[in-house]
Amino acid sequence: MKKRNKGINQDTIQGFNRSLIISLLRKQGMCSRVQLANTTGLKQATVTNIINDFIKWGFVKEVGFLNGSKGRRSIGIAINTDTFRVIGVRIARKYYSVGLFDLTGKMHQLQRVETNLEEQPKDIFSNIKNMIQEFLNQNRSYTILSIGVAIPGPFIQKEGRIGLMTEAEGWKHILIKKELEELYHIPVILEHDANAGVYTQQWHSKEASECEVLIYVAVGQGIGAGIMIDGEVMKGSLGTAGEIGHTCINFNGLKCSCGNTGCLEKYCSSIAFTNAVNEATKKKYTFEQIKELTKQGDPLCLQKFTEACEYLGIGIVNIVNNFNPDMIILGDEMAHINPSLMYNTVCETVKSRVIPEVWENLKIGFSNIKNDSILHGAAIVAINEVFENPARFIEENIHP
Repeated sequence: MKKRNKGINQDTIQGFNRSLIISLLRKQGMCSRVQLANTTGLKQATVTNIINDFIKWGFVKEVGFLNGSKGRRSIGIAINTDTFRVIGVRIARKYYSVGLFDLTGKMHQLQRVETNLEEQPKDIFSNIKNMIQEFLNQNRSYTILSIGVAIPGPFIQKEGRIGLMTEAEGWKHILIKKELEELYHIPVILEHDANAGVYTQQWHSKEASECEVLIYVAVGQGIGAGIMIDGEVMKGSLGTAGEIGHTCINFNGLKCSCGNTGCLEKYCSSIAFTNAVNEATKKKYTFEQIKELTKQGDPLCLQKFTEACEYLGIGIVNIVNNFNPDMIILGDEMAHINPSLMYNTVCETVKSRVIPEVWENLKIGFSNIKNDSILHGAAIVAINEVFENPARFIEENIHP
């Protein structure tokens, strides 16, 4: 925990109160001024002043009436979804996607482009920038407040770049945050993809939001964990915490480009699963083809998928023993192939390798977000940045 060695000035208090109000409106959907005062413990005059500022900026709007105590009706306040937008971007090893979201986290536009590992990262990034520009051109009627970008790790937060993308190492030379901010003059927030995933679960699941220790495991082209403790994501000193894909499960195992051997993601990522099937069949199936074969019950694909899930279970055992979570949520493309088989295999592996008391306290489940939860998380980190200091984005940038 960081030590506070400075006092709190009036502007900081005002910023905190604004953030508190807008976050509550996001969770509740619609509240009256009285309800906001009662829930937050703020004086009604303080709430009224904040709401008046928000209305002036176009940040919230009055919508209908709410029935109060003793039959009194109050004017409802809700986040204005007609004025502002954020852009969410997800960069993966074999595709990228861009989405347009309002401040409640609802997605209004989506575009995804497949890539391949032979393409140069600088060329892919150029295409991403062009797509963002297309979104900006198509949505000139909205004010784009921020851009959130979810990227694979290890992610060097202080430098705003990817530390290592296995299978596509050229990304480490691209200063993603710096280049995007210089190009668009819009605040850009970078986040590890698994951290973006855990933010999504916290936003959209009441049960997940109430967990003391919540972990989202992204089982995709890489493997990562977003670790949330008491509502805060654990990032480490550089931002590289949660890199479970590069924990060793076989010290005599496959060599990884990170420098380690036997890394978890070499055995249970979608790339590893694809390689395992192709090596066994002597063919060159794509992941999408193998996914469909697995869903259709192909015996070899099911065998290789089960083996991948067993390895994933070993990785989750290490997570459980290190963090003692209340809940682990599995997500990303491997989790969508055969959820019941993954669930049963992972649970069997974990149950047999942790003490009974820990197992009985643990819930394992899947992300219930229909679309890409990591892309949604990229938008959420952008929205959270707005909610942390609404005046920075609205008052200073829109109405100076």
